[in-house]
Amino acid sequence: MYERYYKTAGITLAVSSDLPILEKTFHPKIKQFEVKAPGEDTVYIHHHFHLLDIGKSDPGKKVYGKSPWMIYEGKKHFTYVWTSSIENTDSLKRAAIFNLDHTKGVIYNDETNRMAYNAGNVSSLTLFPTDQILLARLLADRKGCILHSSGMIMDGNGLLFAGHSDAGKSTMSLMMKNRATILCDDRNIIRKQAGGFKIYGTWSHGDVEDVSSDSADLKAIFFLKHAKENRVKRLEDKTMILKKLLACLVKSFVTPEWWNQTLALISEIVREVPCYELCFDKSGKVVNLLEDEFKLNGTRIFADIHR
Repeated sequence: MYERYYKTAGITLAVSSDLPILEKTFHPKIKQFEVKAPGEDTVYIHHHFHLLDIGKSDPGKKVYGKSPWMIYEGKKHFTYVWTSSIENTDSLKRAAIFNLDHTKGVIYNDETNRMAYNAGNVSSLTLFPTDQILLARLLADRKGCILHSSGMIMDGNGLLFAGHSDAGKSTMSLMMKNRATILCDDRNIIRKQAGGFKIYGTWSHGDVEDVSSDSADLKAIFFLKHAKENRVKRLEDKTMILKKLLACLVKSFVTPEWWNQTLALISEIVREVPCYELCFDKSGKVVNLLEDEFKLNGTRIFADIHR
């Protein structure tokens, strides 16, 4: 058996496989998150390269069915089935069985996935389209979540710039990359730790390939808005902030327990982390505005500032 270890947000993913895990197997962006050994909080994933015979197993009750995924819940496990047709299980491409807390999983891959694995530069450790399917589930149990956001560290301050496609996350990363450490321009993790909230990068980037396994205390969340001027305004309406954060939340397979945990976490973020509306143009002057406010010796509270 072949095994390697990758870590983000304090969670180590121990990935093993029937086939060798080579330097080329996973995309170079994931290499930045590789560590030498399991950690205190380790999740184990094993890849087989033959398909599970669903017809001979007892996956349990179907709890989700939207192409291409079907999800079943049994007494001791969840079964994820990925097919090219929700109506035809003969088109099975991949199946995964996780224990109830998703800390142990076995993934069965078809021939196409085996060929992609051998070709290398695989962009996810699970071989799913994205690893957020697993990470979002794991984080809910650990007072964490993933936001659609650009994350960075400037003078030791963790900053998140939140928004969906075309909000300007990648643009902000490009403007800031010579001034800050870019964690990821599209998906970043927030996790409650002793002393407050921290942010962590992921390998699920968008247009900007810069990623980092670094972390920092979360000092501010900015909701991005394209404008003809650069302006930052503190948001005070907690209900509005909650709605904005939920709109940027990356969701996994949603269960009542997952929602309860995540809503409690988002409510804590709203109470404890300063949130702002950041209007910006493409001149790059917004970088100067942020530099003026976030200094090595700490942060000042933003007034309604134009630049």
